[in-house]
Amino acid sequence: MSEAPRRAPSYLRPMDAMELKAMIPQFPGYLDEAARRLSDELVRSYAGEALAGLVDRLRPLEAPMEARFDALLMRAGFANQSAFREYGSAVLSPERSVAMLGADTLLVTLAQRAASVDIQSAPGYLDELEAAFDARDSAMEQVAA
Repeated sequence: MSEAPRRAPSYLRPMDAMELKAMIPQFPGYLDEAARRLSDELVRSYAGEALAGLVDRLRPLEAPMEARFDALLMRAGFANQSAFREYGSAVLSPERSVAMLGADTLLVTLAQRAASVDIQSAPGYLDELEAAFDARDSAMEQVAA
């Protein structure tokens, strides 16, 4: 008799849309341009709030570290219009919606870790955040292709 497949632990798998909605209650998903625009704003805001709390907790910072935080706060505060341009009005298949959900959940998962970051782990954490923002931009561009 074979065992039922085990689900990966929550920290090893991306959230599904319902889990993301539980964390960001207004999260509308990706059905149309208005929903995608709001989803983008809410996910970036979630990350930005976590990042702002982290930078406040770690200050004073040396200038290069402060500049990295500032650059990421700008990315959290403003949509990447170049990446969003085609994505906003694209017809999304379920597979392409899943790709965007994966990118969004990566960023939200990283944002949740902000409270545990200290000054020693901050550079690596910022590397991960930069990569997550890049992954979101790439997912938008690929989704629209």
